[in-house]
Amino acid sequence: MTQPLSRRAALALVAVGAAAAATPALAVGAMKHYILVDLKPGADQLVLDRWYMTFHAPQVRRAYKAWQRNYVSYRSYLPPDEAKAAYPLRYGRMTEIQFDSLADFQETRPNNIYGGLNSFTPPPGGWASPPFDSTTASIPVNPQTVFVSLDTAPKETPYLRWIVFFRYPKGVTLEQGDAWYADVHAKETAKLPGVKRYVLYKALSERAEYPRVAELWFDDYAAWKKAFLPVPNFTPPAWGGKGLFVDAISMFVGENPDVDFINDKRSIP
Repeated sequence: MTQPLSRRAALALVAVGAAAAATPALAVGAMKHYILVDLKPGADQLVLDRWYMTFHAPQVRRAYKAWQRNYVSYRSYLPPDEAKAAYPLRYGRMTEIQFDSLADFQETRPNNIYGGLNSFTPPPGGWASPPFDSTTASIPVNPQTVFVSLDTAPKETPYLRWIVFFRYPKGVTLEQGDAWYADVHAKETAKLPGVKRYVLYKALSERAEYPRVAELWFDDYAAWKKAFLPVPNFTPPAWGGKGLFVDAISMFVGENPDVDFINDKRSIP
């Protein structure tokens, strides 16, 4: 579970998380932040959107537009109770911010006259008690590993993307976890019905809160449900567990954002 938004975590929402600024664990060209913005129970999506679109996104652009190549956000699907009972699903938004390189992102920070938290309008409830939690994964624009890549032709209804941030349990090294994931779990997952795309990202720093991000595409929720409910009888790893066998948070989004903060002109809800 994510922890309440701290002063440091709040900065993750504006893409200045410490993990991405650390020395990367691997070479990378263009990079992006996936930011899961999880509404707290009882919080209003429109309240989040009004603050985000009216204040936060324009202020982020004011500070970082010299380096950002893309800044979009996806309103998530509301996960049904049956899905939330089986998997660690969140609801709110997923924001994606791209930079040409990790060096470009790192250049946004030193001496930025707009970059301090106090220069950003706080959300309802203030930075100490906002109506959401946020978690950032800093990853390459293109995944390092592709397990499934089928055609996803334009269609009347949106595809469903399942974005999964995960880490292996305490005591399991990345090398041990990755060996099981690639040799066992990914092969079994790739054979599930309806999987259109299935990829894996390694975070730019092995010290990241969630050093791995899986992304799976389906035609719709019904297709996802056919594959993942009930929970498939996956081969468990040596460390045991159940479900996905990892510590994870996740979100359902569509294939296209509903907000493009660089190019859109829109009414604020």
